[in-house]
Amino acid sequence: MIKISRISSPLKDKIKNLEECSQLSGDGVFEGKYNTSGSIIIRNKFLGELEADQVIIDEHGEVDGTIKSSELIVNGTVNGKINCKSIIIMENGNVSGDVLYNKIAVFEGGTINVSGMKKLEEETDKVIDIVKKVGD
Repeated sequence: MIKISRISSPLKDKIKNLEECSQLSGDGVFEGKYNTSGSIIIRNKFLGELEADQVIIDEHGEVDGTIKSSELIVNGTVNGKINCKSIIIMENGNVSGDVLYNKIAVFEGGTINVSGMKKLEEETDKVIDIVKKVGD
């Protein structure tokens, strides 16, 4: 569990479930794969693959690799392949690489410099009923 006071102020209200939020912080570099069904906050350097429902890159956080999530909030630096339904780039955020997204928002001061950017196909709940009539 983390203390809310340590989170950059623009991110305080964005964390989905603070009680179950994982975090990577400190002076070290984390290298490898990290997968969680909840939220994760990155406050240090991460090299590799991240997969979570919600990924938050704090102001001093840096990710170089692949991110797949429902929601990505960037107030630090991301370089790599991103596949997220919702991307929010905060005022200190910097995103570069290939981006697949459904919704994207960039706050004033945030930067995005991508080599490829494509909107994901909308998921649909439409069902088509096919009825075959045999005789009357």
